[in-house]
Amino acid sequence: MKVFGIDFFKGRQVDLIQALKASAHGPFGYVVTTNVNHVVMLENDEGFRAAYDGASQRICDSRVLMPVLRKFRAGVPEAIPGSTLTASMIEVAQREGWTVTVIGSTPDVMEVLAQRYPAIVFHHYNPPMGFINDPVQVEATMAFIEQRPAQLIVFSVGSPRQEILCLRIAQRGRARGVALCTGAALNFLSGKVQRAPKWVQTLSLEWLHRILSEPRRLAGRYWHDGRRILPIIVKQFFVRQEQQRERSDP
Repeated sequence: MKVFGIDFFKGRQVDLIQALKASAHGPFGYVVTTNVNHVVMLENDEGFRAAYDGASQRICDSRVLMPVLRKFRAGVPEAIPGSTLTASMIEVAQREGWTVTVIGSTPDVMEVLAQRYPAIVFHHYNPPMGFINDPVQVEATMAFIEQRPAQLIVFSVGSPRQEILCLRIAQRGRARGVALCTGAALNFLSGKVQRAPKWVQTLSLEWLHRILSEPRRLAGRYWHDGRRILPIIVKQFFVRQEQQRERSDP
């Protein structure tokens, strides 16, 4: 059953990692990481919705969303935070000696990662701000990925840019490997930004830790998304009721 129009991945992180390892040498596919902000954006952004529909896997990135998904019986057993998934896949890349392409992020982050994971061959390209609206820059970014085959591609240019770019790459059909649309995950992995302690994550309060860590950047967005998500949940409730009535009608 879809919730918010999303067909969520219905396994655990260990299952997802095995699936991604199996497809890392195949045609390009990408993973999107659903949080409250994404659910809000998906209501009115057709391009973002198309990118979501084109993804290989759509995971629940947010422990805040998990009670809602359980209420709607989405069949999702656990949240898989994008930062945790990225760290696990980078560890796989280290063990397997993979090539990893990073789109976005900064040289200081890449320097730390190269030192920490010496078995990985890293390729790095950071497109300029606003690149997604510039066909020349979009083409340059896509060509960079296509000309440097990698088993893992990590996109760190923010939503919905990274998801829309991944859809275009998949549609063109020239690239290979698995891609993660995980935003700031490499900042956490490199230590540039401190992630919430484990006990805070367990209590589903990582959002609060992030607001306190970056109030200017995140407080306004979280307030906006918090107000917008409530009517979307109510709308989903009525959608689910209608679906149940249709199934029960003779």
